[in-house]
Amino acid sequence: MIGHLDSDAAEIARLELPAQSEPQAQAEDDDDERIARIEFHCSSCDMHEMVHYYGTEPPFALGVKFREDSYVMRDPFQAPPPRWQSKPEFYVALGVNCSICSKVVCKDSTCSFYYTKTYCLPCGSAELKSWPVEAQTRLRKQLAAKQSR
Repeated sequence: MIGHLDSDAAEIARLELPAQSEPQAQAEDDDDERIARIEFHCSSCDMHEMVHYYGTEPPFALGVKFREDSYVMRDPFQAPPPRWQSKPEFYVALGVNCSICSKVVCKDSTCSFYYTKTYCLPCGSAELKSWPVEAQTRLRKQLAAKQSR
């Protein structure tokens, strides 16, 4: 039991303070998928965050497949599991690229709209007339709420 605690403590220490003097430890950190290395920056609200994954099937969210490539981070309120344990984790999907202009937008209702694909609000407004009435109504409500803020 104590050996297990020692290895967890060592693993946490390694994640927080990587050893700069040891090239082998640096190489291990480069391969550690638990460290966020992908930059996410919403073009609309200017939110900036480092994420762990970009794509449709995050390896740490077992059985989850997004319909479009998404910027995904591990739950920041949970300690990362040890490398040797493969278990599903909680995650946060922060945003995607707009399906028309490819700008990065977060999932906030003041930045993007989802109808079969995700659109930034300017592109969604431009495409509005080609959508069914229900989607048009939802986007108009969303745009009105954004203007009233």
